[in-house]
Amino acid sequence: MSADFTKSVFILIITTIAVAAFSLLVWVVPNLMESDKLRAQSQAKPLTAIEVAGRDIYISEGCHVCHTQMVRPLDPEVKRNGRPNQESDDIYEFPNLWGSKRTGPDLTNLGRKYSDQWHAIHLINPRQVVPTSIMPAYPWLFEQALTGDEIEDKMEALRTLGVPYSDEDIANARLQVRGKSKGEALIRYLQSLGVDTSEGAY
Repeated sequence: MSADFTKSVFILIITTIAVAAFSLLVWVVPNLMESDKLRAQSQAKPLTAIEVAGRDIYISEGCHVCHTQMVRPLDPEVKRNGRPNQESDDIYEFPNLWGSKRTGPDLTNLGRKYSDQWHAIHLINPRQVVPTSIMPAYPWLFEQALTGDEIEDKMEALRTLGVPYSDEDIANARLQVRGKSKGEALIRYLQSLGVDTSEGAY
């Protein structure tokens, strides 16, 4: 009787390589071949420097854990959250923030739905505008100022991934961010959500 294949290191290595190669073939190669087509179709616009800073705060504070950014093409979701996502919407998203847990509402099309003042009050004390909210309060975000020291490097990294930032965009990034509070940057990011891709959607 032959030896149990699960105990063979050689078979394990070959199987791992085969699965990885298959995954590469199915997930990565088609995406690379479709990238130019998606860019041509997309209405997405790169985030500004202050929006990039706000997105980093959104991630660091764990907002993506409770809020999705993925509206599926199902009637109840479209009625509740607006235009469904399309593949071309996320060409400048690194990493994507689709999420899967909706403790709070989906934020895909949040931009310009509320005023800056509403967002500020909501972040400082969510219960003041939504009495039943279980969201934590984030008052300190408006007490902590950004230096902008890292924003140029972040935008350079995003450019290497395909986000079309110009040299001027990157050179002016620090001035756009420096001195702004984390709360202000987060609001700028929230106000950008869905604004570019929703134009002409209906």
